[in-house]
Amino acid sequence: MIQEFQVQNFYSIRERQTISFVPNNDDNMRGQYVHQVAEGVELLKIGIVYGSNASGKTTLLNALSYFRSVMLDKPESKNDGMGYYPFLLDNHSRDEHSLMQMTFWVNGEKYVLNLEFDSKRIYEESLIVYTSARPTTLYKRAYQSESDHAEVVFGAKSGIDKDTRRAIDGNTTNNCSVMAAFGQSNAHISKLNDVFDFFLTGLQSILSPRDSLTYNVKNELRNDKDGKKKRFMLQLLKASDFNIVDMTLNEQEETITPEMEKAINSAPIPEEAKIEMLRRGTIKHDDIMFMHTGEDGEYELHEGLESAGTHRFLGMSIVLYYVLHEAYFIKLFLANSEGSSQLLMTTHDINLLNEDFIRRDIVWFTDKSSQGATQLKRLSSLGLHKTMNPYNAYKQGKLVDLPFLGSIYLETE
Repeated sequence: MIQEFQVQNFYSIRERQTISFVPNNDDNMRGQYVHQVAEGVELLKIGIVYGSNASGKTTLLNALSYFRSVMLDKPESKNDGMGYYPFLLDNHSRDEHSLMQMTFWVNGEKYVLNLEFDSKRIYEESLIVYTSARPTTLYKRAYQSESDHAEVVFGAKSGIDKDTRRAIDGNTTNNCSVMAAFGQSNAHISKLNDVFDFFLTGLQSILSPRDSLTYNVKNELRNDKDGKKKRFMLQLLKASDFNIVDMTLNEQEETITPEMEKAINSAPIPEEAKIEMLRRGTIKHDDIMFMHTGEDGEYELHEGLESAGTHRFLGMSIVLYYVLHEAYFIKLFLANSEGSSQLLMTTHDINLLNEDFIRRDIVWFTDKSSQGATQLKRLSSLGLHKTMNPYNAYKQGKLVDLPFLGSIYLETE
């Protein structure tokens, strides 16, 4: 589980910002909200981030995702850049290094992983573990400007033999993390395996409303056993006068041709998926068929004949469905999450602040400074009296500065 994540000089984040899953002494639904990762150590299962548009909510999630990808993915070329931008709204941050640090727990032990980098290379990287009260360094990497390469030093308790060290050294280019280089090696079981597996399977990718909305709709229809989501989407389509009265998911299986085999082999999908697809000799795909009302009755149209606006509206209806059901979703997660499951989510739905079951230490706000830099603030640290309703305090601007939108009318002349 993640205990804390820090990020500095990354897109809209300038000063170091920290999000923590360490609970305060609030006893409200503590049994549902916290998980004990070690004796005397409890961590929160959920974090909720609020903020106006462009305040940095997604930047925080992207920082986590970026940190994960740096730890897992080896760049194709040693000349590739680091693939991000520092803070650009002043005259000095773009020339300064960026920093990320994650404190997390695996198998009852605390780890701290540090990263210092810029757009060209990694300057420092270190991994320490607390098997006792004192920290133990598993590895430390530093950039040598004279020779333009990374020097990696492994600790005695890293469990890495000489052959594996040489393999990791060879793969640790200036733009590749030691952890990603380790993932390329055939290493014996060690604590580094546990950490690599934590990033591989313990941290999941961001689920964004922008991601393949039509694909999301198909997924929802495929798993919509009780038909609630389909009814919700159709209700919105009808109310918005799209002339659509029904839709069905038409699943088909097609034989793979030699041309399709070439396309599959060059597609950016996992090798095991390609092998399984080619072994099966067929590829499955599904299409949405829309039923429209016409002058002489009802007519069925393939999704390819629908407008981009229809597809976008349909995809957004799924996002709306989950926004309207967020409170229930959070309750469902807390009731059914097992062990070390954690969830970090962003939302605009301030109605959640009016729910009695929402703890104040799980709520965070993103705000922008006068210089345009993202600031992260925790509700429980803002000095709000326990009798003051967070929903009302937020609407009154007592927690963070609400955006001033000005007049809704535009000057057209």
